[in-house]
Amino acid sequence: MAYLKWLDTYDIGFKIIDEQHKKLIDIINELYEAQRHGTSQIAIIDTLDKLADYTVYHFATEEKLFAQYEYPKTTEHLAEHKSFVDQVVKFQQELKMGSLLLSLKTMEYLKDWTITHILGSDREFGEFVQLRELGE
Repeated sequence: MAYLKWLDTYDIGFKIIDEQHKKLIDIINELYEAQRHGTSQIAIIDTLDKLADYTVYHFATEEKLFAQYEYPKTTEHLAEHKSFVDQVVKFQQELKMGSLLLSLKTMEYLKDWTITHILGSDREFGEFVQLRELGE
């Protein structure tokens, strides 16, 4: 059973973003499975690196859309992105130095932040785009 299951309620109505969110969830699940099965530290580091890289790619996609749609809450949304990236980088550094065991607390942070962000800021952006497309 997946650690984090995609639910239709996570859809924000923007296909490219929804697909990228699904991929992020897949990588979080991959990381969880690696941690749960006691996979080697190198494999866990590689998976966390994969999550970091894909997160940066995903955020860049969103940020292009913010500019395209002249999203008024871009600054706040970018601050959330930066905070998450900073935390993931911290996890990477600690893991590579051997001072972080990928714990359930780390996994809970990744899961909670991702879902909270999708259901909050990303959904708000999706609603903004939908209203904009309707000319409101």
